[in-house]
Amino acid sequence: MLQKMATQTLGLNAEGLRQPQIIAVTSGKGGVGKSTMSVNMGLMMQRLNRKVLVVDADIHLGNVDFILGIRPEYTIADVVRGTIGVEEALVALNGGIDILPAAGAAPELLEAGDGVLQKLARSFKGLENRYDVIIFDTGAGISQLVLNFVLGCDKTVLLVTPDPASLADAYAVIKVVRGHNRRMPIIMTANMVRSHEEGDVLYKKMNLMVNRFLGGHIDFGGAILRDDMVSTSIKQQRPFVMDHPNSSTTKALRMINQRILKMPNDKTNEGMPFFERFILNRRKMAGDNL
Repeated sequence: MLQKMATQTLGLNAEGLRQPQIIAVTSGKGGVGKSTMSVNMGLMMQRLNRKVLVVDADIHLGNVDFILGIRPEYTIADVVRGTIGVEEALVALNGGIDILPAAGAAPELLEAGDGVLQKLARSFKGLENRYDVIIFDTGAGISQLVLNFVLGCDKTVLLVTPDPASLADAYAVIKVVRGHNRRMPIIMTANMVRSHEEGDVLYKKMNLMVNRFLGGHIDFGGAILRDDMVSTSIKQQRPFVMDHPNSSTTKALRMINQRILKMPNDKTNEGMPFFERFILNRRKMAGDNL
């Protein structure tokens, strides 16, 4: 049944090629489990009959490679420098997903001119139609670079914890993202909560604030309970969905994935390759700062 539902929601563009869902996983502050969420989401989506690419877009403090226990030979920084093509930077995992490492690429992406980014856009465009889902594991916060990634995606998964600082910073993310694009679907997901009821309360409080002060609403992805198994899997550098496929945490993530995939996409940049969106957002923000 799950595979049938997954197949029915696969997207094709006007040319009959795959039209991937491009999903940002972001947060207001670090340390809330973004990278763990991104990797395990990707592996779970692969089990729902998706071809998945996870891009480590936390280019200051990216740690997708650490979580997976891999040492990539190249990163997206090498692609920006023109040393290699995007395909050479990809790392194929045994779980059936591909990884594009990006840690340490901050100077290259911040300083790259439009010409360099256009080359990257053309190179990445050749990959996009191979995938059903592309997940960008962004940095935390509201820097221009993080926003360029988030606003280039079709929907945003905003990860929060019960920590008051996490909630306050998450609200700041929502405020800034909605200031640039009011139609961007934002799917709040509660992590490391004590119960599903606690996750539901966190969402309702956040949604009430958004409705009252920003207008509109955010969606709820679901809740993942605090689980020592997750921290152990991180230390062992093994994704928990692979080693603990029947755990309550894996089952909760499966439900969250199904909700995320069903959520409608933002249509603002539909059909535009991702890094062309990235360039467009960078230009708009540069204009706003003049």
